Formats: sequence, structure tokens, C-alpha cells
Amino acid sequence: MTEYGLQPSYVQLQYSTPFGTHSQTLPTVQWLPSSITGNMGSYVAWNSVPVDAEAMIDAMVAVLKAEIKADCSYDLATIFNYDSGINKFLPVAVKALAVAGTATGGSPRKACSQTINMRSLGGQPVKIVILDHPMNGGEFDKVSFLDFDAAALAIVAEYSDDANGWSARDNTRPAAAISATFDLNDALRRQYRMV
Repeated sequence: MTEYGLQPSYVQLQYSTPFGTHSQTLPTVQWLPSSITGNMGSYVAWNSVPVDAEAMIDAMVAVLKAEIKADCSYDLATIFNYDSGINKFLPVAVKALAVAGTATGGSPRKACSQTINMRSLGGQPVKIVILDHPMNGGEFDKVSFLDFDAAALAIVAEYSDDANGWSARDNTRPAAAISATFDLNDALRRQYRMV
């Protein structure tokens, strides 16, 4: 494993909003080609018990969908595995998704982002970023883990569960939530021609 890289494997989740298509990259432990219940292979979870890759991804999407609105959806999950022989990542499993968001609330959301900030067991930063996140007219203040809503708590619980194979870039398990931060994403503002 390469510390602070994406090796040995990662999942890319693609999702769409009325404004654009986005992706989330979530590192994992070593992907294995043998499936348990699904068709996307498996992982040996942090608790040393095998976990089906498709089931793990479906469970993560089920909690992430609460942070995007109903006119948004998770569309595709792709697992990439590092091939040391050719020194690059290769897609090894793909699943089409059609999972609509369930978040309520409204503006602003175009080019708004939420970042859930965590620490790994190795003490390194871990982040989950959600773009075009509805702000519900709220402020852009940092929110302490102690004040997380149910949706953010569910994401943290799923991502840090030792029965899963999600990983931080330091090759340790995501462990402790710290805060959530909100922002107007400058790159998206340019992409959406808002500036």
C-alpha cells in the first residue's frame, strides 16, 4: 500500500444534480474478485470478516442520498484496483445506480458544498464532500460533530464501521468525526458560469 495514495483500491460514486455531474472518490482496503452476495467482488473488512463490495457500496449510497435532493441521483459506482504490473488503476467492477436523493429544504444549493471532516485511526484527515448540497437558507458556519444532524451521523457511522472496508488515505480506518463545513465552491461557480 502507498501511504496517502489511493492504493490499493477505491470506489468512485458518480451522482448528478440539475446543475452538473459530480463524483466522490472513497478509498478502500484491498479489493478481491470473489463476490459474496452481489456481483462486484468483496473486501476483508477491518474486523477481519469478508464483506460484499456491492452490499457495502449500496449501504453507503443509502446514507449519502439523504444529503442530496429528490431531483438529484446517484448514477454509477465503479471499483478501481491498483495493478502494480502496469503501475495504474484499472476499473474492475461497475454497477449502474438509480438512487434519488431524499434531502428536503431548498436554497441556496447551486455550487454549495458540504464537507464532513473526520480523522483516521492513524490521525490523518478524512473528508467526504457533497456538491450542490441544499443549505436550507442556513449559514455557512462550521458545525461541530456534537451538533450533526441524523443524516451526517449516519454517513459517519457507515464510513467508520469496522464491518466495512472503507479506508483513509493513510491505509487506516476512518474513525472519528470532527466537524462539517459548508462553502460556496469557487470551481463550481466558474463551471456553472456564476462568476
